[in-house]
Amino acid sequence: MRAVLIIGKRDIKGFFTSPKGVAIFWFFLIFMGFFFQNFIATFMELAERAPMMGGQAPTLEQLLRALFYNLHFILVLVIPAVTMASFSEERKNHSLRLLFSSPVTATHIVLGKFLAVAGFMALVLVASSVYPGFIAKYGNPDKGIILTSYLGIFLLMCAQLSFGLWISSMTSNQFIAFLFTMFGLFLLLILNWIAPNLSGGGHAEKVIKYIASTDHLEVFFKGMLTVSDCVYFVLFTAFFLFLTNVVLDSQRWR
Repeated sequence: MRAVLIIGKRDIKGFFTSPKGVAIFWFFLIFMGFFFQNFIATFMELAERAPMMGGQAPTLEQLLRALFYNLHFILVLVIPAVTMASFSEERKNHSLRLLFSSPVTATHIVLGKFLAVAGFMALVLVASSVYPGFIAKYGNPDKGIILTSYLGIFLLMCAQLSFGLWISSMTSNQFIAFLFTMFGLFLLLILNWIAPNLSGGGHAEKVIKYIASTDHLEVFFKGMLTVSDCVYFVLFTAFFLFLTNVVLDSQRWR
């Protein structure tokens, strides 16, 4: 466990001492703030028009759901940038060989790297809470939706990070790692919508929809917690961390 913490501490410190880490942090917050401002403006406009047009004004819960769906999309762009150098850069400059020669296992390395990227992104999520916090302070939304949505986003984020680490472990090119990670995460985002075209219906469509993250995440956005959806994200994360461990083990003995 001590080896995991040492590797994680080294990597997470690297995020805050490099321009890349700072750029990712502020890009995430500024990008989310831009959408938040537009969502608030649209919400106010619809709320003003609703009485005159005889419709129903949007609720704060709908505003929060739109905000968190947007956060889901932003992660597809940010996660690849966070994980792309985790292993690919160390393979390129051969520092991974130093880790292999030290008294640590591949599992220690994988868990340490995962701890670093998950810790960094957890801090980013905490900083982003200023936006739903603003809604909670000046409105009266269901606080439970905010909490469950952030839990769902965190679980999704861990799953995406594990996938990104796996891709990074297989290449020494950061751009390739970024590109393939973003493609994979985008595919998971839209897999639920294109499932009928891929499978033609039946049990195959249900399996493909289960693999997609969208339906599982939507449960959290509705303010609900289910064991099956939590297990989905935990198994997804564990599966790709296991694959990353297999890749490292195969490289260690080459």
